Amino acid sequence: MLRVWDGSRVRSIPSCYSPKSWIQLPDRFARLMGRRHSGGGGRGGGRGRGRGRGRGRDEEEDLPLHKAARSGDAAAVESVSESNPLAVNSRDRLSRTPLHLAAWAGHVDVVRCLCKHKADVGAAAMDDTAALHFASQKGHVEVARELLASGASVKAKNRKGFTALHFAAQNSHLDLVKYLVKKGVDVTAKTKGGQTALHVAEDDEVRAFLKECEQSLKKGAELPSEKDDSAEKEGDSKSSGEVMKDEEDAEQGEKRKSELVGASSLSGAKKAKVSLGHLVCENDMDEEEE
Repeated sequence: MLRVWDGSRVRSIPSCYSPKSWIQLPDRFARLMGRRHSGGGGRGGGRGRGRGRGRGRDEEEDLPLHKAARSGDAAAVESVSESNPLAVNSRDRLSRTPLHLAAWAGHVDVVRCLCKHKADVGAAAMDDTAALHFASQKGHVEVARELLASGASVKAKNRKGFTALHFAAQNSHLDLVKYLVKKGVDVTAKTKGGQTALHVAEDDEVRAFLKECEQSLKKGAELPSEKDDSAEKEGDSKSSGEVMKDEEDAEQGEKRKSELVGASSLSGAKKAKVSLGHLVCENDMDEEEE
């Protein structure tokens, strides 16, 4: 038997019969062409897998809650979550939940809605990336605040050992870095490659802040964010105390002023009375002498 390629597929024919229109191939190439034709390997197989990925994208587009979460349509998210509670923690082809997509896009209202409908704030997508990690990559402080308030762990790591602080520092999100430090993230946490957030930070302000944090920890002192909070509280209490003191001083000043005015008027009246009495006495004496 011969294995030949007829232009569309591989065929086995008796060795005594070989039409001129068919091209005889060695067995190795015939098997290769057969796999390409069936989509089981080679470039043809790759195209087949590509078509599979295309169908995956179509399936992702067919997930209404994922689409609404990504676009920030809070009304649609609320509607789907109420009608189909199981969809809240459904996953797409990359193992992402609607909460992951909303956190990445920075839609606080959608994140709040999903958390209200019992979304798993600790759910991990591919590479063990949680919703807080997605939000930290984009610097969404309010989303991070909502996730932490709903029970997300500030110390969670992905498969490479990155925390939310690593992502925030790496992408130069200073405000989020300060907020995460304030919420108790481990500043000295290391990735599997032995890198802290300071090592992956590129922005000078972020590096300066993290360096100050590490130095404060070594000295056993308060972290910079804690100092700022205490200073703000002291400033607020001091300003309110000063206001109260100013009000009391103003009241006392008014009282003293009124007392002084009253005293001066009384003293003036007394002086006038004495002087008039003296004049009256002198006039009377003059009249008697006359």
